[in-house]
Amino acid sequence: MLSYRQKILLDRTIGVCLAFTMDVFTRLVGIILRLDHSVPENPRNIIVAKFMGIGSVVYTGILCRALKKRFPNSSVTYLTTIGCGEIAKRLRYVDRVITVDDSGATKLFITSLLAMVKVWSIRPVLYFDMEIYSSWAAIMATLSLARNRYGFYRKSVAFKKGLHNFLVFFNTRRHISEIYLQMAQVVGAGGSNRLSGLLEITQDDRAKCDNYLRNQDIINKPLILINPNASELLLERRWTEENWIAYLEIVTNTWSRLQLVLVGAPQETEYVRSIWHKLTPRAKAIVHNASGRLTLGAFLALIEKSKLMITVDSGPLHVAAAVKTPTVSLWGPVDPAHYGHMNNDNKIIYDPPYCSPCLHHADVTPCGGDNICMKRISVGSVLEATSEILSKINYTVV
Repeated sequence: MLSYRQKILLDRTIGVCLAFTMDVFTRLVGIILRLDHSVPENPRNIIVAKFMGIGSVVYTGILCRALKKRFPNSSVTYLTTIGCGEIAKRLRYVDRVITVDDSGATKLFITSLLAMVKVWSIRPVLYFDMEIYSSWAAIMATLSLARNRYGFYRKSVAFKKGLHNFLVFFNTRRHISEIYLQMAQVVGAGGSNRLSGLLEITQDDRAKCDNYLRNQDIINKPLILINPNASELLLERRWTEENWIAYLEIVTNTWSRLQLVLVGAPQETEYVRSIWHKLTPRAKAIVHNASGRLTLGAFLALIEKSKLMITVDSGPLHVAAAVKTPTVSLWGPVDPAHYGHMNNDNKIIYDPPYCSPCLHHADVTPCGGDNICMKRISVGSVLEATSEILSKINYTVV
């Protein structure tokens, strides 16, 4: 299993070398063929590619929606990894999903070739590479043979200039929804940058969620979701276990009518269980551990059904925004002005030290894992935000 750090190392070494080589070749071919890169009126097939980050995949739904509005007769295919494939299938404006397996170098190589065969079979006209720094993603875009290839650039990814026909500056001082909508505007598309309405939740998903809650005897109780997890992309986004435990103990002691539910993906089960096991018996009676026990669809329905989610910066936070569930979100290595949700039903807690937001500028955090940005967030501030949001949505916690 390739770790995130190993993937970065491969991408920054072998990937960059291949990208620069392909860059020269692509420029020469472009000079010889002199292809017309104007935007066609009715492109038959469009590809949107995003390989990392559940939350980012949700946000790319903004681009997919804009493209469907601009080109209603076009088919939108989504290219991503297996880990993000299930959420990509839930995007309303995506017609097809192609996945690659990035769990190992050999699997990545083989499945990438197989994915390209599928891509070639549909002959894409427009290709949107939504990764910022990945040389491998840029290579995939080039190998697609799409006539028009769109991507993001910053100074550190100069190799993209020959691999993509059109580049959009990735401005970390702008919100991610605005950035993705800017990509759509390059082809004359536009529309809303809101997440609502992007994800498909079926009645079967809701039935599975209700069935699970019924089996746990919590079907008629007001639900507050607790998501303490951050993906491998940046584990430093986690709040400390001690703080989560202190928070849960106080909440269950003060507002005993609430039903709190700890959530997480199957690979996060052990971490979530370690938090739950350290709670007192009194708190355990009110806090249910659902981590790894729900299908993706049922989990989406659970988020939709809940009164509030308390979460760090992670994929479920952006899912909550997409289904209009209020949130209290905790931020540290990432600037919430770039990825947060700025409305009355979402409370952001952010107390940045000098080094924050490091994620926008470094592969490895300056603190070396000692995430002082998250440790600066007090239990009291999260409790206050919880009470504030519940009051705003006219829910009395007594």
